[in-house]
Amino acid sequence: MTCQEFDWKGFALDEITAPDRRRMEEHLLTCAACGEELESIRLTMTAMKRLPAMTPPRRISFVSDPVFEPSWWQRFLSSGPRLGFASAAMLSMAIVAHGVATRPQVVNVAPAPVQQVAQQAAPQISADEIRAQVLAEVSAKLTEQEKRAEERRQADMSDVKNAFDLMHKRINTNVLSAARYGGD
Repeated sequence: MTCQEFDWKGFALDEITAPDRRRMEEHLLTCAACGEELESIRLTMTAMKRLPAMTPPRRISFVSDPVFEPSWWQRFLSSGPRLGFASAAMLSMAIVAHGVATRPQVVNVAPAPVQQVAQQAAPQISADEIRAQVLAEVSAKLTEQEKRAEERRQADMSDVKNAFDLMHKRINTNVLSAARYGGD
């Protein structure tokens, strides 16, 4: 007999006759594949018995029931063209509201610093002297900004050095504690 002739599910559920059962038990002694199949069926049955018993629902719902119909805002949000039109309309309204709400302001254009100094200065000061004075003020401001930038850079470098020192101490502490307790 071949292994396909045996009904192992019926054997596991005790649904077969006694002579067939004896013949299947004799076959199990010689065939390992059938033994594995019977063991997997029994394992499945054990797992099924551990599941909690549940009562079936009183009413079965169908997709066509109105309970499953989405609300108006879900239908609106799921529609790409409607959502695109609504966002375009809101953007247009925002642009129009901004245009109406803001009023154009008159901007007084201040004269350039060189022209301002030239207007206030006496006629005996030449344009070259004014340019030189403005350049001196600008270079003084630049050196002041460079000093502040260098101070910030030094402070940042100090912070980085302190952070590296702290990290180095932590690493050394971890290495020592690992060596003390026999770790790697």
